[in-house]
Amino acid sequence: MNQATRAARSRHLAVAVVLTGVTAGGLAGCSGDEAGSGCTAPVPADAAALASLPQGLDLSRLGTVTEVVDQPGSVVARGVTKEPLERSTVLIQDALVAAGYEPGGMDNEGFEAEVFFTKGSYAAGQAVLRRGTCEGQWTFELTTVDPAAATSSR
Repeated sequence: MNQATRAARSRHLAVAVVLTGVTAGGLAGCSGDEAGSGCTAPVPADAAALASLPQGLDLSRLGTVTEVVDQPGSVVARGVTKEPLERSTVLIQDALVAAGYEPGGMDNEGFEAEVFFTKGSYAAGQAVLRRGTCEGQWTFELTTVDPAAATSSR
């Protein structure tokens, strides 16, 4: 191998090392929502879906509701929050109380939490929070049960 070929290979190797270093350094410092981290901003559910939430239930202080599933007898709201787990459970309870529900209990294990709530004399649902796929993110799933559906199944 002549000197010109060795010099060209050295330049290519140096470029490859620099590019690898930039890529690895860029990923190592990701906080979870930076470009290239694989985490994107959650896409909010549309207005029609949000309208199917029980009257007065506003989860906007908690985070982004990404999906609402309205099925016979219950409504499920799924979403993402960046609030810490302890604060998220308080925000859920605040939203429920403002919508006429009563807290019925809570279980916080540090890596996930459940909030139970009632409406009148009926168990009205629960919210479950779990670690999200991105750093500092929690997912939530809040299920409300229609008391009329609960009484009709007896």
